Amino acid sequence: MFTKRVYSANDYVLNYVVDYPRNFDTNKKYPVILYLHGMGMVRMGVDYVIQKCPVRRERMPEDMDFIIVAPSCDDYMWFENFNHLVRFIKYIEDKPYVDAKRLSLTGSSMGGYTGWLLLVLHSELFYKAVICCGGGLYWAGGNIKTPVIAVHGDEDGVVLCRESEIMVRSINESGGNAKLIIKKGFGHDVWTDTFTDEEIYRWLHA
Repeated sequence: MFTKRVYSANDYVLNYVVDYPRNFDTNKKYPVILYLHGMGMVRMGVDYVIQKCPVRRERMPEDMDFIIVAPSCDDYMWFENFNHLVRFIKYIEDKPYVDAKRLSLTGSSMGGYTGWLLLVLHSELFYKAVICCGGGLYWAGGNIKTPVIAVHGDEDGVVLCRESEIMVRSINESGGNAKLIIKKGFGHDVWTDTFTDEEIYRWLHA
């Protein structure tokens, strides 16, 4: 069950939701999935994030013990407050019940673009990543040391599939670890199908 939370620092306020695993114990450390939403959820508020967040406990295998964290973008884009977002991620990692070595990054569309940027600039923060229908700084793919799965629909007319193809190629040519999944017949929304796949969660948890 998602619970509403507020992060506040240096006059910046970020609303987010968190879902703790079953039998949550503050004396234990848990892996985390961070989800960054797209433009369609900007300024819609945390209730909408709760309703539409594709990363959900009921879609995971029962043995998964992730904490799910999903912030709500109340500005035009995540890029508007990128440095604050980085501080928020570090704030989550500093929680005593969070396994900071197993924080995984996920995002779709605008959240996918932001995810790629986070991986380029702060790859050390993340254990693994699943980026849906985003694009990135392909010339800096060598900076990404985090294992990544990029997912894109071959009929996406909003963000072209080649954006993910270029990023994955750039990472792998630089010695990184990136996998591309192209969903045949899918348009822009590949995130719903992606995060109903138990194998995605098992990969993030492994």
